[in-house]
Amino acid sequence: MPSENVQPVGRGSGIEVDDFSSFCEGDTEPTLNKKIHTLIDSSRSYLVYLDEDFYVEWTFNGGTPKGFEDVVNRIGQLETLSITQLLDKSQREPFERLLGESLARILGDHNEAKAKAVLDEAEVYLKARGAENARRWFLGGVATIALPALLAEALLLWISSRVYAGPFRELVEVLSGTAIGGIGAFISVASRTEAIAFDPVAGRSIHQYEGQVRVLVGMAWALLVALAIKADLLLGVFRSLNHPFLVLLVACLTAGTSERFTSGLINSVGESIHGAAEKGKKKIANN
Repeated sequence: MPSENVQPVGRGSGIEVDDFSSFCEGDTEPTLNKKIHTLIDSSRSYLVYLDEDFYVEWTFNGGTPKGFEDVVNRIGQLETLSITQLLDKSQREPFERLLGESLARILGDHNEAKAKAVLDEAEVYLKARGAENARRWFLGGVATIALPALLAEALLLWISSRVYAGPFRELVEVLSGTAIGGIGAFISVASRTEAIAFDPVAGRSIHQYEGQVRVLVGMAWALLVALAIKADLLLGVFRSLNHPFLVLLVACLTAGTSERFTSGLINSVGESIHGAAEKGKKKIANN
């Protein structure tokens, strides 16, 4: 770099630069003391680049062009939003390049419309990548409960194949129905993630928590259905079937999958209990 292009500034560690056109990737830009990781654009009067942390940086000589403040404010807003969405390196660099391009358009071309159009593209890109990340966080939370439920289901099925009667068999069947409800919830959630609204700005934890809760709710519904079947409050012909345990598993899987189905089953349980109570009252009255 020609020595006449840099001049010490009276205070601070930055150095004033007269000509930015000679800077290359890997250089340390002296006005901000930042290493240039990705060079976006440069000329004698300005320099736009990404630093080693993939943040857009800029420096220039002369006055600010019209609309510069609005562009810079929006860049700051988008960068702040991107932090909460935990963009990885493969996502962050293209996003920051777009922000850098918008600065190049306002500093190099003095074209506010072009700069804002590029920022619109950056915002669309950020929303798309944020939705992808939020969906991944959500499904990760679902998996933390559904995978153990799947392993528990395999173990319980193995135990049920070796226990044929008694209270322990009843307990194993109820637990097996509960575990398979978690698998049903996973199937339901995984098949309709496109329809679930995510807010990437909320961050990773809330999405993981929501995914876990959805599976636990499915397991709770399945447990309720299993207990209702065992108490003969639901599917009254359950014990007369050739494969009652299979029917219980299917009912619990469906309960974990469909809240509407479970609500119908709960109504059936309520009607069964009400009917039994009425019969009891009539029997007492006849006696």
